[in-house]
Amino acid sequence: MDLLGIVGVAAGSVAIPLAAVSTATSVASISQGASAQQAGSQGGGGGGAPDPKNDPRLAKFSLRVRSEDAELHSKIVVLRDGRLWLDDSDPSHRALPSAHPFAGFFIEYPVVPPNSELTAKPRGLVSTIAADPPELNWVYADADTLQLRYGNKTASQGHVPGPWDWTDDEQALVLEEWEGFVAMEEEEEEPRRKRRETRSAPSRSTSRVTASSRKEDPLWGLYYDEEDDLLEGLRRELGRPNARVVEVSLERRISR
Repeated sequence: MDLLGIVGVAAGSVAIPLAAVSTATSVASISQGASAQQAGSQGGGGGGAPDPKNDPRLAKFSLRVRSEDAELHSKIVVLRDGRLWLDDSDPSHRALPSAHPFAGFFIEYPVVPPNSELTAKPRGLVSTIAADPPELNWVYADADTLQLRYGNKTASQGHVPGPWDWTDDEQALVLEEWEGFVAMEEEEEEPRRKRRETRSAPSRSTSRVTASSRKEDPLWGLYYDEEDDLLEGLRRELGRPNARVVEVSLERRISR
């Protein structure tokens, strides 16, 4: 892994624009965060400059879907219009041809999220949002809509920017210590829902799929199933109780 090609951190400066941050001071902070993360991977011994190759969480990766639903299995995660979507791995078959494939890595989020039970800065997740320039944004779960979204630090605050991590086998993403991700077949209307004042740990369940009629080439948005109910409450609020929702696992594919 070439960290310089991922975050542009070189000699204590940031070489690429970072929309992952909202102020000039934050540019320095994400650089320092990457440096601290590298240093932490060294175990505090030996001296000399830290080698980013020793921190596997700084390795850039793409995301591919594992699902019991054959229609969604092997799709990839893409970014467009502030949201994360599922689309075909073949660019010529994509429903969202202008979308940017997820290409990200883990790094410490700069603040402790408000309205959370966390007492320390969580591990965050960033992705490039365009091929040129290779700008980074934070990935987070929207506290109002449960959508997985991306934006700068200001956009992500007040939502769920972490903690992100990988599963025990290091293969798939987890948020708040579990794989609570689902895809919902979308309509054009942007869903909204009332925000909670506080957050608590979700429950767990086995894989399930809601039933509804299929459409040709549906558009699938990614969500955080916070209540572990296949977005039942959200679907009711949206007036879409029969919207199709499928549990998905987001598998990491290390960039070579």
